[in-house]
Amino acid sequence: MLTAKKSVAEKRKGFRAALKSGKLLRFPGAFSPLVAMAIQRHGFDGVYVSGAALSADMGLPDIGLTTLSEVAAVTAQIVRVTSLPLIPIC
Repeated sequence: MLTAKKSVAEKRKGFRAALKSGKLLRFPGAFSPLVAMAIQRHGFDGVYVSGAALSADMGLPDIGLTTLSEVAAVTAQIVRVTSLPLIPIC
């Protein structure tokens, strides 16, 4: 099974340090664990997950049809496979 090499605490600590550095952080959006792994492989600083991206992936309009539990489930899957910090946007 694929798992992240960093714990959640290590991701949080690294994210806070990066924020304090003053550099611009690049966080592209992901709608699946596979996309998040590609984002990590390409050297981005983090990843975000949004209900709009999940709606588009499901072929639904962005009018609030995705539930918080669906966003949370995909977020948990992404956190499990990437070592990048993640920002959920609901």
